[in-house]
Amino acid sequence: MTQFQTSTTVHDIDAENVLASMLAHLREHDLHALQKDNAWHIDYANTQITLQARENSLQATVQSVSPSSLYEGRMLVFYHIQEFSQCEAQAIQWDGDKIELQYPPSFRVVTVAAVSNIGPHLRRVRFRADNLSRFESNDNIHCKLLLPQAGVENPEWPTLAANGVPQFPAGDKRLDMRTYTIRRINAAEGWFDIDFVLHADAGPGSGWAGQAKPGQQIGMSGTGGRTAPARRWMLLAGDETALPAIARIGESLPADTMGRVIIEVQSASDQITLDMPKGMTVQWLHRGNAVAGPTTLLADAVQSCNIPADDSRFVWVGAEFATAQSVRAWLRHTVGLGNKEQLVVAYWRHGMNETQMKKMPAKLASSKTEGQEAGS
Repeated sequence: MTQFQTSTTVHDIDAENVLASMLAHLREHDLHALQKDNAWHIDYANTQITLQARENSLQATVQSVSPSSLYEGRMLVFYHIQEFSQCEAQAIQWDGDKIELQYPPSFRVVTVAAVSNIGPHLRRVRFRADNLSRFESNDNIHCKLLLPQAGVENPEWPTLAANGVPQFPAGDKRLDMRTYTIRRINAAEGWFDIDFVLHADAGPGSGWAGQAKPGQQIGMSGTGGRTAPARRWMLLAGDETALPAIARIGESLPADTMGRVIIEVQSASDQITLDMPKGMTVQWLHRGNAVAGPTTLLADAVQSCNIPADDSRFVWVGAEFATAQSVRAWLRHTVGLGNKEQLVVAYWRHGMNETQMKKMPAKLASSKTEGQEAGS
């Protein structure tokens, strides 16, 4: 089978520390490296990545079976080196096989097929697109939506710069990128659903969904975002921003799964029908007139749960940043759950949009912002 290969050497960086930070971050996302011959080797989606730290330089080699998968492996290396070394993009130059693509392989233009309201604050948009098979896995249920500015009828889409980095249009043509859960998808029929939370202080996602009409086009890339592996006992919890993910995870669980589901919404009118295993009890929390985010309603309910003390348990929580921090600390230090037994993600942060969250210190933002936009 033909192998494509490309490599880069980034000079004048603290290579040992950059490599250690990269490996630690990748482990958090279940990408584990093996050390052999003074180098680290990673298998990633039909791609082999080799990383080696030398004095003041980090060398990376990427091999794969196709130009598109080679590109994705190269971008994984590029973004992580740039994040943990704080080097300029032009410091990372690639040699070897060239990649000639019009758009990033993960990018799609998607078209609105239908719009419906499934609750007073939840709007479902069905999109149609070609080649959706990469988005259909239950292992990675999130995607990035690229939203045109209001009034732009003919959006411009990302292209690739000479070094392979996506270039985005600017000014009035700029695209706002937001993360969402793919609620349902049928790749064979070419459609998928996204549930948008609607709120008065609408950001790019909520604002776009509020005026969405059949025929409109936006961009989509991905996939990404870890989900909950099936275990005998499960706890799924979150606010309305996590509701699409909770619903999708629940539908995928075996029928004999036991556990609890806890969801915070504004009022009883925001409750929707959930298809959960019969052994999982569903509890709805109503915050009423309280502002979403600052309350301890969800954290208190989660911390009242009696979590089994065995290895057949898993806890998944998606919530506001402060709530996620509180719950994560309780699960780790009081309950004693390890990394393989829980996943707590900050879907949003009170007073911030997703772009601002991504500017938080890398150690915080990198592992805590995979989810659906809420308030931006």
